[in-house]
Amino acid sequence: MSEIWTPGSPPPSEPSGGIELPKGFSTSRRQEPSQPEAEAESTSEAEEKTGEADAQSTSQPQATAGAGAGQQPELNLLFPPTGAQVTCPGCGAAYTTAVFSIVDFGANPELKGPLLGGQINTAICNSCGAGGPLSVPLMVHEPEHEFLGVVVPGQAQLDDMQTQKMIGELSQALMARLPSDQRKGYMFQAQQFFEWDSLIEKLWGFEGVTPEMLRRRREQSELISNLIRLGGDLSAMQMVVERSKSLIDSSFFVLLGQVINAVAAEGQTEQHEALVSLRRTLLETTEAGKELKALEERVQKALSKLGPRTTRDELLTQMLEYWLEGEKGEAIATAVLNAAAAITDYPFLLGLADRLENTTDPEERSALIAIRERTVELNEQRTQSQQAAAQEVQAVLQEVLQAPDTDAALRENADHINEVFLAVLASNIQQAEQNNAAFAVQRLRSIYGKAVAILEERMPPEMKLLNRLLSVPDEGAMRSLLQENRSELSPEFVEALKGLEERFSSEGNGALASRVRSIRGQAALLL
Repeated sequence: MSEIWTPGSPPPSEPSGGIELPKGFSTSRRQEPSQPEAEAESTSEAEEKTGEADAQSTSQPQATAGAGAGQQPELNLLFPPTGAQVTCPGCGAAYTTAVFSIVDFGANPELKGPLLGGQINTAICNSCGAGGPLSVPLMVHEPEHEFLGVVVPGQAQLDDMQTQKMIGELSQALMARLPSDQRKGYMFQAQQFFEWDSLIEKLWGFEGVTPEMLRRRREQSELISNLIRLGGDLSAMQMVVERSKSLIDSSFFVLLGQVINAVAAEGQTEQHEALVSLRRTLLETTEAGKELKALEERVQKALSKLGPRTTRDELLTQMLEYWLEGEKGEAIATAVLNAAAAITDYPFLLGLADRLENTTDPEERSALIAIRERTVELNEQRTQSQQAAAQEVQAVLQEVLQAPDTDAALRENADHINEVFLAVLASNIQQAEQNNAAFAVQRLRSIYGKAVAILEERMPPEMKLLNRLLSVPDEGAMRSLLQENRSELSPEFVEALKGLEERFSSEGNGALASRVRSIRGQAALLL
């Protein structure tokens, strides 16, 4: 994978033990050892059924797109998530998060990445941002390596009899859902772990990642935390960097980029700015940073060659040229493939297969095969990311539907209201309409309108104006609205519209691109 980073999931039968078993996704987070663990309190069955039944029955993520966010694929989990009430140890706020009881990589391999990345059975407070792993048991099944493991954190406070009963019930629930030919002897002897790190280390071992590699990653994570705490003290930062320079390599910048993306997704503006500033400083002051900066400049140059009229064949030719350069060229090609996701589709792969069939150059054939594998890998990652996002949105939507005060619940989850949330909500409205569930449609539409209002409140003035311009019925109304808001128009606004137009064109949304082009032309005349 490239080190390039440029700033800009039918429930199983429930065990009869007296604990809530985890089953779902949590908000993306970065691992910080200093963060306190959140303690999960089971949501009662009665609480899970509150709210209107018909509205909730339509609140599953569908494959239907909506709100201009693109298609959201359906995520079918063998053991789907349920909600748990969490009390934040930092500020005392109560909120609902999703947890897993069983993860089966055989049935749902798409969960491997989120689990290994610390995104499952963790909780992040919506109020203060504090969070950490939930103190709940989890069974993980990896049939490829005939592995069945259960982590039972010490904080779960179960005695040996309760633990063995819980493990037996989880094992029975797993085997009850598997075909008879997939039930193997190793499933009767689940390996028990008392710490999350031990389980994750075991699972990473199946991926060829050694304990030493994991320790290095933890040390890099701690270094990032230390540098953040130093803030703008450049001399202190340089001293820390000098002492830890062996940790600062390409993998360090990959981790830093992941942390920046996670913080941005959680809406932590101040911390995001501090991290971006830290990265900028490290790019200028470290050897690994200088190499990466030069590589990123080449990436930006490569990306500038992409445009709305770039064909799949032209893209493939460009990818082949980069790939034949070696490792750094592969990194550039990967970044470009990510940026050109709209045209790295089935026709692109067909064209690649055709070129592969017609070339006799062994070096070119090897490069084309590698490009094909990387394209498929990136597309699968993109799909899994969309599925995870839809699953996370589903947990938020369930919380809103069950809340006695919908407005308050939406406000509490304002950070989760985005294009994906609106897309999933729109698909639920469509499903309710197909089911002739009039009350559900009315309620979901009301939530949709309130969510849009909250989203617009957080937009800068120019984005609010653009939303209004895209909503008017005709060109005349658009020109009138532009005239009324002439004071808000600027060259920067017009330039931003150009970028938006190119984005919609590259995504194949010609109608919206044309609308933005018209707005841009009229706005330019009024400057």
